[in-house]
Amino acid sequence: MTRVLDGGTVAAVTAGHVPYLFFVQLDFSQPLRVCSAGYNVDWNGATWLGLGSLGSIEPIQEQASLEATGVRLTLTGVPSEYVAIMLAEQYQGRPCQIWLAPLREDLQLAASPIRLFSGRMDVPAIDVGETASITVSAESKMVAWDRAKVRRYNNEDQQSRYPGDRGFEFVAQMVEKQLMWGR
Repeated sequence: MTRVLDGGTVAAVTAGHVPYLFFVQLDFSQPLRVCSAGYNVDWNGATWLGLGSLGSIEPIQEQASLEATGVRLTLTGVPSEYVAIMLAEQYQGRPCQIWLAPLREDLQLAASPIRLFSGRMDVPAIDVGETASITVSAESKMVAWDRAKVRRYNNEDQQSRYPGDRGFEFVAQMVEKQLMWGR
């Protein structure tokens, strides 16, 4: 995937020593926003919880061809309220995003973070001990490329997507309708 990087980002990532951090967002009913810093970081209109260490992120593969890729990440030190959310709700298929942010020498953001991955979460493995550890697999949106899109051209399907739209209101009456032409 081709990325457009501004001059500040290019300078930040090509320097001799580049401190960096990762941002990870998992969209549960209450989004979990964590970063690999040892302190909370304000970015993109939100406060990202600094875990100190995310645990691990498997290498993110990029393909030049149209091929689905995935990533597996382990978050350690996750607050217990997020573990309760994960155990109580259905979130498979919800968004997962990972960014890399180059830092200045004073450990502040040097440039805009670079999105490394955007995909959908699969069912995670949760290990609860003194602290919670969550292992999440996520797949890119390309995994749905071959799946058929199920749409019905009827009023019920149209109402589920666009409440109040009357475009398919009379379709059921038209199915077996006999029309006389040319009188």
